[in-house]
Amino acid sequence: MNEARRFSSTTAWHDMDGACAKSRWPRVATGLALAIWLTACGDRESTPASADSAAGPGSEVASTLQTQVNASERLDELVQRYADADRAARDRSTLTDVSAAAFTAKIAAKRELLEDLQAVDSAALSAEEHIDQRALIGQLESEIHMAEARRIWENDPTLYVPARQIGRLIEVQSAEAAAGQAQSLQELLAQIPDRLQTARDNLRHPPQRFTEAALFQTRGSLDSLRNEVGPLADAAADSEAFSTALAEAVAALEAYEQYLEGDLLPQSTGSWAIGKANYDYILQHRWLMDADADEILARGRQAFADTEALAQEVSERIKPGVHWSEVYETLKDEHPPADGIKEAYQAAIDRAQAFVIENHIVTLPEGERVITVDTPPAMRRSSPFGTFQMVDPFGEDLEGRLVLTPIEDWMTPEQQAERLRSHHDAWIPIIAVHEAYPGHHVDGLKTRENPRLLRRIMREPIFSEGWGLFTEEMMFERGFLEGDDVRLTQLRNRLWRAARVILDVSLHTGQMSFEEAVDFLADKVRFERYAAELEVGMYVERPTYVLGYLIGMQEIMKIREDWIAVNGEPDPPSEFYDPLLNVGSLPPALVRESMLGTSSGKGASATGAQDAP
Repeated sequence: MNEARRFSSTTAWHDMDGACAKSRWPRVATGLALAIWLTACGDRESTPASADSAAGPGSEVASTLQTQVNASERLDELVQRYADADRAARDRSTLTDVSAAAFTAKIAAKRELLEDLQAVDSAALSAEEHIDQRALIGQLESEIHMAEARRIWENDPTLYVPARQIGRLIEVQSAEAAAGQAQSLQELLAQIPDRLQTARDNLRHPPQRFTEAALFQTRGSLDSLRNEVGPLADAAADSEAFSTALAEAVAALEAYEQYLEGDLLPQSTGSWAIGKANYDYILQHRWLMDADADEILARGRQAFADTEALAQEVSERIKPGVHWSEVYETLKDEHPPADGIKEAYQAAIDRAQAFVIENHIVTLPEGERVITVDTPPAMRRSSPFGTFQMVDPFGEDLEGRLVLTPIEDWMTPEQQAERLRSHHDAWIPIIAVHEAYPGHHVDGLKTRENPRLLRRIMREPIFSEGWGLFTEEMMFERGFLEGDDVRLTQLRNRLWRAARVILDVSLHTGQMSFEEAVDFLADKVRFERYAAELEVGMYVERPTYVLGYLIGMQEIMKIREDWIAVNGEPDPPSEFYDPLLNVGSLPPALVRESMLGTSSGKGASATGAQDAP
């Protein structure tokens, strides 16, 4: 029951008595309001209580209820504090303070918030409030622990190069926007010299790969600033001030390039691996799992072997005696024309939406939709394929967007052909499911509807990314994803997610080098080597994130299995999927508790159900 409905129920009780109707008890459940009303506004003809009887059962009930109200209100205050800090941290309109003092101050603020959260009496909270408390405690514990362990201000020279912001601002979107873009770029450029001096003050012995990445970003930023700012310079309100800021930023970046290559690179002896102890800490504190890195690695290896066997079984039906990867490559020959990519995705998205509605898989709000749009020109270099934009959890718009990078004229014929092959006919319906219906778009819609603030802002990848992969299997089970070509493509993508588990754990626990991980992707999943290097680079930068896809899928499958064991098959399917998504993107151990009232230790030791080939 949401808070608005709770309040309307309590109002009815207050209105039963004229004197008590003046009281209002916001955010109090109906039963609590009734108990207070009965205690405070009982028989008004009775004689006043004596001093001896004042501390009787009624007072004890009132005291207990007040304790619950106080704990609930305190939790809300702390969640709001976290939300405010989270919103500020996500603001990309300005550059953040990267001084060592700023980082240590953020850690101290999180530690203070953590201590305040731990001081809230959990026994006085409702079941869902207690889940919120534990979810936020786990997140803060993990964030503090990893911030102190990694010390990125000392170990990541890319932190100081605003390459992404430069890339976003430098390409003129329209003549009307040029003046505003020029002003924003000028303000950004003016901050670069001091920012890069802070880098020199902070950096110690970063990993070599991080320094090399910073060199790459610095050179790319210099190239853009030297060659692509002409239209913005012409649009600047104060051309002299713009030119000065540009010249000083270029000089600072040139000096930073020399510093990185001549001074820092020889000292770049640090390790990007977080180590098993830190890896286990994230699993057990942030995600509340009983498993450690070794168990997660074993799950990844088992899933890889099982999925590869299924892929080969399906490929035998398409082309007997040929390895699944070779069969998969032939599927890419069937694709829409360059000018029909958006239309092909839109048609698949619309079909998936209709299927979800007709089969009552998840309840969708009136007026929601997903559209396909072109990637803005300024973002095409950093997003060669595309992205998905979910609805704002605090906005009114119900429109998700699949942003697709078009095949461009500057590409060679070979590049155009290869890009087209990546949008093949068997791939497109899987993306429609994973990103739109009933995948991330639907998850985002449910997040937006959640009355609990923390559930709107917390998006743990072990649920949110797991849900996306889970929907692929669920829509295969229900008959939307059909055909051996689509099934093989789906299994190939799951094999890639299983490889992510193996590689992420192995890299960060010292069991595999960067080059060995690249070799694994190239040899076992048939990645192009350049793409494999980019992929492994992401694992290095974001430890544990990529576990969310496969491990999250397995955890959700186990929750569904256990829910069915208790409640029977959901009829319609939304009987299970609506409440599941209404919980929010929390660690599955807490989702399980909300759905079933129980948890299997800290988290389920799921391995996933047996799949059909």
